[in-house]
Amino acid sequence: MSVAIFDFDGTIADSGPQILGSARATLESFGYPAPPEERLRRFVGPPILTGITEVLGVPADRAEEFRDAYRAIYLERMTEAVLYPGLPALLEQLAGAGWLLGVASSKREDLVRRILEAKGLTEPFAVVAGSDMSERGAAKARVLERALGLFADRGIDASRAVMVGDRHHDVDGAAEHGLPTIFVTWGYGTPAEAEHAWAVAHSPADVARLLLG
Repeated sequence: MSVAIFDFDGTIADSGPQILGSARATLESFGYPAPPEERLRRFVGPPILTGITEVLGVPADRAEEFRDAYRAIYLERMTEAVLYPGLPALLEQLAGAGWLLGVASSKREDLVRRILEAKGLTEPFAVVAGSDMSERGAAKARVLERALGLFADRGIDASRAVMVGDRHHDVDGAAEHGLPTIFVTWGYGTPAEAEHAWAVAHSPADVARLLLG
């Protein structure tokens, strides 16, 4: 069977305004300066604790405290994220052609499900995989391992799946499982992050052409 596994933030939904706005507000409340915009954009995509320390520059011993404060703000805003134009049509097209679809996100799994439900976008996906409540198992390879296991539980061999994502975390995580990645340019990654991707797509229509021919 043909399987495509999608990243969430920056690939399915433009969650950036909510994520970055919540990060700025939390940094201000903690008395930390916000990094330059170009650097701040890198907060969208990686596991949250990694982003807090490596992108926002919060000391490791305050990362979990910062995460909890950030999360309280973000939860009030997260369903304001918008789906990228053409994404629902792409999912419908792939499903109609017999593809099985999944989500693998470093975001907490329950939050991904809540946003998908708010956008009426749960039906296309056979599985949804994200990090657990501790958010320590959020590395993309780990989340993909969960997604592949969920497919296997349904009797679906996803060992030849294609990853679709916008950050190098997607490319690198998929490579650990021997999966190719379609790197999408409408998200938050830089062109350099696409270096080891199987293909680059500039629009959902490009993804359709790559997968359907």
